[in-house]
Amino acid sequence: MAGCDICGKEEFLPYRCSYCGGTFCSDHRLPEKHQCEGIYDIPVKVRRDDEIRISGRRERKRRDVSIYELDPNLSRKKNIFQVYGYNNVILAIITVMFAVELIFKPVIGYLWLDPKMVFQRPWQLVTSIFLHGSFDHYLVNAIVLFFFGSELERRVGGSSYLKIFLLSGIFGNLMYLAFSEVTSSSVPALGASGAIYGVMGTLAVIAPEIRVLLFFVVPMNIRLVVVLFALYNLFLTPFSIFTGVAYVAHLGGLIVGLYYGKVFSQRRRFH
Repeated sequence: MAGCDICGKEEFLPYRCSYCGGTFCSDHRLPEKHQCEGIYDIPVKVRRDDEIRISGRRERKRRDVSIYELDPNLSRKKNIFQVYGYNNVILAIITVMFAVELIFKPVIGYLWLDPKMVFQRPWQLVTSIFLHGSFDHYLVNAIVLFFFGSELERRVGGSSYLKIFLLSGIFGNLMYLAFSEVTSSSVPALGASGAIYGVMGTLAVIAPEIRVLLFFVVPMNIRLVVVLFALYNLFLTPFSIFTGVAYVAHLGGLIVGLYYGKVFSQRRRFH
């Protein structure tokens, strides 16, 4: 037993200060509690400024790496589609291409879908999607794409939206080539209608609650609109050689859209 030098309290195992040599209780064992004479002799490690800066950089680097490990997409540079939105970029492309058509008309022959030249110019399967035959054709497609394309992109994501748009347009073009082969038609085709039908077909499956103003006047459920459009195109397909409209391409795009709508609805069901 020994008594505290400050308060006199006796303890079985008192604390002996290694700096001043005094004996203290648990309440006065800390140097600042008993006004230790050797408190200024206590070694304190002080980091230099350059050590602090280096340590700070290492900490920030470690923290940044850990964030990228959690989400690898953060470390990737964003492309133009991710910055402005996939649908907005597509709208910009068809707008620019329509202007190019007006200024450089001969270029259309290299880019539209020509059943006679498609094997020599396979890029036409894609480039023809972004062309339009008249201002009315361009304007209607642009308006429909502005509303429905943005909605589909918001629901399924940019990369999936781009896949649906392109595959719907390409499959629609392949359907038109098959139709041209059967009917011996050589009329070129162009337009984003097949891709847009794919967009609307997907939305009809995954978002049946959407209401549409048919012809900008009649409110109607999107599924009913898609059914009516499908029946309309199916009925007029045999008359394509007379009307000059690729109805079968619309149906081809719609088939792809309905397929992807089914895929996304099943994914949602299992999550």
